[in-house]
Amino acid sequence: MEVIITHGDTDGVAAAGLYLYLRDNPESTVYFTEPYSLHRVLSRLAPGEYRRVVITDLGVNSSTLEEIRERLEYLGTRGVEVAWYDHHVWDEDWISSIKSTGVELYVDRSTCATGVVAKYTKPLRQQVDYAFVEQLTRGVCAGDLWRFDHWLGPYYIRLVRRGDKDSWKRRVLIYIANGYYWSSEFDSKVERHVDLELSLLSSKLVVYMKNTSISHRVAVVRDERVIDSSFIAPYVMGRYGVDVVAVVSSDGKISFRSRGVNVRDLAVRLGGGGHPHAAGTRIRIPWYIRLLSKIRGDFQLRYVAGIITRELERLSTNPR
Repeated sequence: MEVIITHGDTDGVAAAGLYLYLRDNPESTVYFTEPYSLHRVLSRLAPGEYRRVVITDLGVNSSTLEEIRERLEYLGTRGVEVAWYDHHVWDEDWISSIKSTGVELYVDRSTCATGVVAKYTKPLRQQVDYAFVEQLTRGVCAGDLWRFDHWLGPYYIRLVRRGDKDSWKRRVLIYIANGYYWSSEFDSKVERHVDLELSLLSSKLVVYMKNTSISHRVAVVRDERVIDSSFIAPYVMGRYGVDVVAVVSSDGKISFRSRGVNVRDLAVRLGGGGHPHAAGTRIRIPWYIRLLSKIRGDFQLRYVAGIITRELERLSTNPR
C-alpha cells in the first residue's frame, strides 16, 4: 500500500493528484501537512502498513532535518520505499543527508512541485493524456510560482488554500487523480475567495513597519486566513514601499515575501526554508506576547518585526 504526504496548497494537492493519475492509482492514503510538521507525520507511519511513501511539495526545515532523516532511515531499514518530489531550495548537505537514507529524491527549482512530478514520475497508466498533464502543470506553476503565464494560474492559486478543510482538498485531488484539471464545481469556490479578498483589501489591514540598520524596510501583517499570503504581500509591498513582508499567524507561522532580499536565508536562520523571494518558517510565540496581543492587536507584529530586523542585520554581517 502507498501513502502520500503533501503540502496543503494547490501545488501540493495537484502534485499528489497527478502522481496518483500517472501511477493509475486514484485511491490512496493522503496526508496534508506543513514542512515544519513533516517529521510528525512520518513518525505516525507504521512500516508494516505501507510499502511506499511519497512526499510532494514539502521542503526541508533546518530545525527538523535530523528528525526527518532518522525517521526515513528507520523506514528504509524496514523495507519501505520513499520518493520525494520538491522544488524549494535545498542546501547540498540537506540533499546528501536525505539521499543517504536511500530516498529517491527529485529536487528541481525550474518548476513547481506538480511539474517535478510530471517530469520525474514513471507512468504506470497505459494511456496518459498529456494534454491534461500540460494544462494542469502549466496552470498550477503559473499561480504557485507567481508568474501568471497561463490562464488557470489566478484560478488555481485560489482553488485550494492551506486553511481549507481536508475534505475539500481531497475532493480536488480526486478530480485531478481521475484526469480532470478543472470542474464547474470549482467556479463558485474561486468566486467566493475573490469577493473575500476585495472585502479585506478595501478595509484596513493590521500592518506594522520597521526599518533595519541596513536600509531594509520591513512590514509585518496579520494573516487574515481568507486571503493567500501571495496576495496580501504584494499589496502591502506596493502600498507601503517595503522590501520584506512577513505575514504572521497567531500560532507563529510566518510567510515571507520580498523584492531584492533573500528571505530564504532569513527563514533558514529561523528554522524554515523556501525560495529566495518566497519562504516560510514557524517560531514560538511566548505566552505573554499572545496575552498582550489580545489587549493590543499589533503587539505580536511588533515582536515578530524585532526578530526579523535583528536576523536581517545579522545576515548582512554573517551570511551563514
